[in-house]
Amino acid sequence: MPTVKKIHRPWMGPTPKKNARWANEAQGGVPNQFYRNAPWRHLRQRWLDQHPLCVSCKQQNRLVEATVVDHITPIRLGGAPLDETNLMSLCKRCHARKSGKERHQTNP
Repeated sequence: MPTVKKIHRPWMGPTPKKNARWANEAQGGVPNQFYRNAPWRHLRQRWLDQHPLCVSCKQQNRLVEATVVDHITPIRLGGAPLDETNLMSLCKRCHARKSGKERHQTNP
């Protein structure tokens, strides 16, 4: 009985994303590296300590813990990245809703 010669194909694993740390920038956003830097992390933590409730839920008379610090004016649209007047606390659900709407906005 004839045998079929097996071809050795080594498993290479998942292909790495090219420039993964700049993935957001390719979509017109901020480099992912910005959100990993110490100035942003310290500002974010301080902001959540001072503003622990979701702003959007609070307007609807709901008390929900904020887990995300969001830029009111997105950085890609000219918002200041480390300016406290451009920040607001949101829960994950409200942030997803706001980000979804912003995705369709274009630069002025």
